[in-house]
Amino acid sequence: MLKKWTILLLAATLCFFAKAGAEEITIEEVRTQMGENTVAYPQLDGMEDEAVQQKINDDIVTSSGVTNHMVALFTLTGQQTLNVSYEAYLNDSIFSTVISARGRLPGVRDGHEYTALTYDLQTGERVTLDQLFTDPQAAVALMEEKAAAALGEEWNGYLEHSEITPLPVDSFTLDEHGITFWYPADQFALGSGYSGACQFWYEELKGLWISDPTPVLTVQEQKAAIEQSVSSGVMPHVPVWIGQSVQEVTDAYRLLRTPDEFPGGRYFLLEHPALRGVLVISDSLQAGYENSVVQGIQLRRGGLHGLLIGTSVREQWQAVLGAPESTVTMTQSMAYDYGLCEGSYDKYHFGKVELRLYADTNGVLYAIQLCN
Repeated sequence: MLKKWTILLLAATLCFFAKAGAEEITIEEVRTQMGENTVAYPQLDGMEDEAVQQKINDDIVTSSGVTNHMVALFTLTGQQTLNVSYEAYLNDSIFSTVISARGRLPGVRDGHEYTALTYDLQTGERVTLDQLFTDPQAAVALMEEKAAAALGEEWNGYLEHSEITPLPVDSFTLDEHGITFWYPADQFALGSGYSGACQFWYEELKGLWISDPTPVLTVQEQKAAIEQSVSSGVMPHVPVWIGQSVQEVTDAYRLLRTPDEFPGGRYFLLEHPALRGVLVISDSLQAGYENSVVQGIQLRRGGLHGLLIGTSVREQWQAVLGAPESTVTMTQSMAYDYGLCEGSYDKYHFGKVELRLYADTNGVLYAIQLCN
């Protein structure tokens, strides 16, 4: 069975559907192409309240600078390029999109910028953080702390612009996985030339949402969900799976830097915000990774169907999964070699895939890993 993860990238012929009462709302793509240069952006159709629909559609055009991009598209010269694309998410209450423009931008010969827009489908107004969190200031403070710790560790020293805080609180999108903040290029830009972004899965902010979107599972449901994920070689929210081509992964999500080595393998860090705090593991071949496949996935954030990193303790996961097949002690030297902390990990197998649950010296879940 083909395993794949959908990020809701819209092609010219695709649209997504959502029910809002009797409505069948669609996301329609408007695309203009000249050779290999493209300007594409989304527009809503099918809303019963046409005034709200028009309000949203007009704001997309105005706020994303589509008019300026169209002018630029028709006046490209020489080796200049321009590609404007988007990702979008629609449910019965919100529409969220991020528009990515790369190439010739106003005042810049070669740059990149994101425009993140999230709308309330009832009013057509932009969604704000106070509509999402019980205490927006506390939520932002926690997210800034997490972002500074994670992105600072992964990316500082590799970036020209790396001011991770303050979080761009007016530039965010929502989807089925969580909330993503999209930075201006002059604050946080990546080595590839793309602007930075930081994603938080819903469970990372558990207890802060006005309406918590994370499901509550029984122990039986939790165990079944974990078994299903592990045996399929996938992690919730992660757009990579066991057995996938490493070249395919790096082409899609942009390698951050030369892979880090550990005994018997390599850790790959990727630029895409969905892969913050996620290490993609492959073999230790030194000749290149064009023919390598993903042999492991390690989470340093989020969780696995209710087992939450930084919160869950060994007694909790053993109550769900039972006693482990074995427990391995992580000595100081082993922890250093593998880029982990001292403690231990419990091993389970579901199908052909091994699940490792890493605990620190206090027994708190520190990392989750799938291994081929």
